[in-house]
Amino acid sequence: MICHYQRSIKRTVNIKGIGLHSGEPVNLKLIPADPYEGINFVKNGKLIPAKVDYATGFEFSTSLSKDGEVVRTVEHLMAALYFTGIDNIFIEIDSDELPILDGSSIVFIDRLKEAGIVSLKEEKIYAVLNREIAVSEGEKYIKGSPSKYFTATYQAYYNNKIIGNKSSRYDSTRKDDFIKIANARTYCFLEEIEFLREMGLAKGGSLDNAVVFSGDTVLNPEGLRFEDEPVKHKVLDLIGDLYLLGYPLIADVYSYKGGHKLNGKFVRTLIDESAFDLKYSSEIFKNFSESSVIT
Repeated sequence: MICHYQRSIKRTVNIKGIGLHSGEPVNLKLIPADPYEGINFVKNGKLIPAKVDYATGFEFSTSLSKDGEVVRTVEHLMAALYFTGIDNIFIEIDSDELPILDGSSIVFIDRLKEAGIVSLKEEKIYAVLNREIAVSEGEKYIKGSPSKYFTATYQAYYNNKIIGNKSSRYDSTRKDDFIKIANARTYCFLEEIEFLREMGLAKGGSLDNAVVFSGDTVLNPEGLRFEDEPVKHKVLDLIGDLYLLGYPLIADVYSYKGGHKLNGKFVRTLIDESAFDLKYSSEIFKNFSESSVIT
């Protein structure tokens, strides 16, 4: 999302669903916020900032916690907030996990649009990568390179005919690039489900909120939304996790087989190594007009 000004929503909106891993019902309330308040979860009256400093788990999803309160599976909503340019909002939650909805970000985006997306008077602040930086975990790695805009590329490598070694790329300068990424659903393999449930996970999973593979077969009756839907979802997860930097990033980011844990390590490294400079939108997009905002 490229825009000049900070954004929030006009009115409060409610979202109901179940948690993918908990299987528990959950209610969200998205509430407008003022400039510079940032993105914050609110649980039992306690504030949990949506920043990597509060990230406490990356196993099969991204979790945040503070003062004993935990919120899990935040990445799909975080991606939706990035795609809509929202950087100031309160998210009240009455359970431990965000609703999975259809397994993508698109329902969150639709509800944010229903609430009304509003541009505030203060300029948007971006984190501009100032040098090449990389993190790795075995053969997996994520590399960031300086750029004028934000792009995110994911390269998969699966022993699976459908996913295979496909790659997918998001380019923030392309007006409709986000649509397919936002619609891409989470996925798993049938042989993993028993293992996940033994770990107390995937209790709310179904063919209504995830793509399930059995070998090289898609079990969902409707099939895939896109030929490379699983890889597009990996891009979605990457974008959601990157937004835990606290600012939208300006960089070319390339992930080879990365996941939530490596995404979090990359964001943490950006901060620890001061690998970005904070700049107002007017410093970055000098010839950019608000009328060309990607929505």
